Amino acid sequence: MRRFLLPLALFSAMVLGAAVFIAWPTLIKEKPEPADVQEPAGLSVRARLPQGQGTVMAIVDVQKVLEKSTAAVGAQKILDAHRLRFQKEVSSEEKELREAEQALQKLRETGQMEAFVEAEAALQNRFLTIERHVQSRRKALDQAYTDSMAMVREGLVDSVQTIAKQAGINLVLVKQQVIWNDQVVDITDEVLSLLNKKRPQVEVKIEPQEDLWQDPRMPVKP
Repeated sequence: MRRFLLPLALFSAMVLGAAVFIAWPTLIKEKPEPADVQEPAGLSVRARLPQGQGTVMAIVDVQKVLEKSTAAVGAQKILDAHRLRFQKEVSSEEKELREAEQALQKLRETGQMEAFVEAEAALQNRFLTIERHVQSRRKALDQAYTDSMAMVREGLVDSVQTIAKQAGINLVLVKQQVIWNDQVVDITDEVLSLLNKKRPQVEVKIEPQEDLWQDPRMPVKP
């Protein structure tokens, strides 16, 4: 029966292994301007960037934008709620498996070998079924995160392009790949602000998972 104890310890790792934590953004309240007099983000950037005949460069902190955009934060909040609920379900199943294992051990100690063999097979089948569901749910949550962040990145690129065209920028670099830059060429805040306006949220689509107890290989739950 030792073969059941070791796999049970893997449940928490399987549920938490894909958790990704995103910091909550700091909300900065600004006095709104009338829509008809709002200046495009790129024009304010253009005014401060050095202009010339050569390359006009800018820097964007992509990691900061992905962490603090309202769309990314909202998606992560939804996914965290699903992960927490799933973790509780798995913890409950893990407890029941341990109790079943203890009952199985008693059958063996009392010499009820026929009942022991039958119960052992049922317990092993139950464990494998739950493990399969854990892996399937984890994959669904990971895919949901990947898809939602892809939409955020798409919006980020669109925002960068919009500001670059307005400001006359012809080269934008990722801050994480630059050793040093003057703060004047950093347009991260403008990109983040525009992204939040153009794409305040993204769809978080989690593929529906079948009810664990509807699986024909699961015994009837007591």
